Amino acid sequence: MMLEGMRKSLDFPHDPNRLRFVTFLTDGFIGNEAQILFAMREWLGESRVFSFGVGSSTNRYLLDSMAKLGNGTAAYLSLNDDANKVMAMYFDRIAHPALTDVRVDFGNLQVNETYPQRLPDLFVGRPVVITGKFTGHGNATVKVAGNVGGETKTFEIPVSLDGTAANRTGIASVWARQKIADISDRAVYDRDVIDTAPTQIKSVALEYGLMSAYTSFVAVDSSQRTSGDHGTTVAVPVPVPEGVRYETTVQER
Repeated sequence: MMLEGMRKSLDFPHDPNRLRFVTFLTDGFIGNEAQILFAMREWLGESRVFSFGVGSSTNRYLLDSMAKLGNGTAAYLSLNDDANKVMAMYFDRIAHPALTDVRVDFGNLQVNETYPQRLPDLFVGRPVVITGKFTGHGNATVKVAGNVGGETKTFEIPVSLDGTAANRTGIASVWARQKIADISDRAVYDRDVIDTAPTQIKSVALEYGLMSAYTSFVAVDSSQRTSGDHGTTVAVPVPVPEGVRYETTVQER
């Protein structure tokens, strides 16, 4: 049912001199994430999509992914939050984009494999984080450009590459996580990535020792030997979200 509302909101011409902001509001469980995100990419155009979840049972993966794909932001109002305060912050944020259509020129730096490949807009209080690989050392100037109020603004950022980053091993893991996240996101709505995504993600995760949808860590307690010669199934209770009634949402077998 969400697809029809999305189509009517996105799939029609709009004024090219204005940014179209579309907000999706939901307070319940929504499934078929892949179908929704795939359709949204087809209809998005130059629109910006913002998502807003109310309550404790919203599909945050879907709402976060919609905002990410739509160059917007997501916000949530839980049962115990101050609604006026949350809504005021939300509308203040989306009404003041700091920089749209962001572009980065790394100058003479030899930079490759930057993620995310599709840069989001910059909003006040929501930094844009870019990771990538570079070679070389010395001083360089990175130029960040974008649109503000219909005009193009450019900012020059001097950087010094003195070689000390080579000793900061954690940075490589940050880049690898961003690459896995980017592949995972595109695999949902990009048919060119769907078939190769598992292999790509597994390769990166194994190389950098990361947990992913296709790799995991196994913890073995060697302090004592378990009894028996086979595994035992243990039922683990899982609580339902606050404000959700168990008898109306959980199907018992």
